[in-house]
Amino acid sequence: MGISKYNADGYYDPTAYEGIRQADASARKLKITYPTGYMELNLDYFFPCTLDKARKVFSLIHRYSSGADKDRMLAFLHGLERRYFAQMQEYADKATSHPAKSEECREYTSRFKEARRLRQRTARNIELFTAGRDGK
Repeated sequence: MGISKYNADGYYDPTAYEGIRQADASARKLKITYPTGYMELNLDYFFPCTLDKARKVFSLIHRYSSGADKDRMLAFLHGLERRYFAQMQEYADKATSHPAKSEECREYTSRFKEARRLRQRTARNIELFTAGRDGK
């Protein structure tokens, strides 16, 4: 799912394509500027993260980021949790549609467990983020 390089009339339109692609890429980044420098997080690759990393990054976000950036971070984490939940449901349905000991069932069960682990990690990231937000 992405943007087409062609406009509605079917003509090649690289300017609009690049503009929207760059805007979408910058929307997926969070820049934290603090007194000694800055940090730019690529949200898609950084989250869900371990609790140690989350504590460090969330303390910087709460201390130096604007309210709008905090809201954007929380919305991103909730969206990520919903995405993993949808994957869990999809893999569970596919696993149950195959015989119990088949290779396909084992594959989808493994994918289900991975999606569940990532969803749980994302939920812990959300809890930690909201606790720090409310506490400070």
